[in-house]
Amino acid sequence: MKNNIYDELNDMKIEYEEIPLNDFEREKLKKTVRSLKIKNKKNKFNKRIVAIAASLILILGITNHTSGGYVLAKTKEVASNFKITLSNSMGLSREVDEYSVNLNETFEINGKKYILDKFIIEDNNLYTVILSLNDSEKMLSKEVDLTELKVNGKKNNILGSSGSGYTLPEDKKVNVYTLKYDLEESLPKEGKVNLEFFFDEFLGNKKKISLSTNIDMSQMKMNKNLIAKDFTIPDTNNIVIESFTTSPASQKITLTYPDTEDGYIYSIKARDSKDRFVYFETHEAEKNKSNLYFSPVISKVTADELLNEIKTLKCQLYRVTVHSYNNKEMPTGEQAIGDEFALTLK
Repeated sequence: MKNNIYDELNDMKIEYEEIPLNDFEREKLKKTVRSLKIKNKKNKFNKRIVAIAASLILILGITNHTSGGYVLAKTKEVASNFKITLSNSMGLSREVDEYSVNLNETFEINGKKYILDKFIIEDNNLYTVILSLNDSEKMLSKEVDLTELKVNGKKNNILGSSGSGYTLPEDKKVNVYTLKYDLEESLPKEGKVNLEFFFDEFLGNKKKISLSTNIDMSQMKMNKNLIAKDFTIPDTNNIVIESFTTSPASQKITLTYPDTEDGYIYSIKARDSKDRFVYFETHEAEKNKSNLYFSPVISKVTADELLNEIKTLKCQLYRVTVHSYNNKEMPTGEQAIGDEFALTLK
């Protein structure tokens, strides 16, 4: 098992084109599409740090093209003509498409055209596909940012987001943004609710626009399997897998640990019976707890293979220390923690 996640990345073949952004825009974009916030519930203090996973390279798939003055009607037609799904856009299980909401709602900010194409909600996670088109001024339509979500009129804070963007191969005037938002509170699993999405254009004017829709939450209710519960990782200072759950939308490991083990970024590297690499990375963290999610970008298996084929995983826990350089928090010094352990999926 390789000791450094970047060794795994060196073996990956990813095609991309560079984004023509200045240094400021590039830094801001990176912080938007791949961020991790540690939440201290006691102090209500949010601290942004850089995630250890190098999934950020996916954002380089956004390229600059010109358009021929698309209108909103044409924008909506684009979404209907091409097969864009949550599963193929975000690397989720194909089963997730059975539960996703196909909203296909168009909106415009500062003359730029966008579509909130589809989404799905599981617990406190919102998965979205948003389309944008280049405008008549031959400028790349900027990334649109979901800044607020209201559920039945009550604000649900957005704690962080992660994801990627790319140009649609069938129509290079169209950019596809796939973003997972971490919400402060979980949403109801059943019943009808009103959802109001508030957007503005990132790096643009602070002009917001809202979209409202009524949704039966049971439409998005997916089966969730409990793989492991209250499992103490051997030879650690009481680091516990509180739960390992799988669903079509997510494969999540929740770690708990004492104060002495707090303040690190944790990951789990695993191998299946065919020696294929499987990686779980931290997306959310608060005091004494981290949520690690399966990474389809870095892993050598798909979500469907993890859900339906793999029976056991041989795992090793890792962590990195976070240091501050020039007011930026950077993870350094990856270290294996405890003994290897096995998880039985089936």
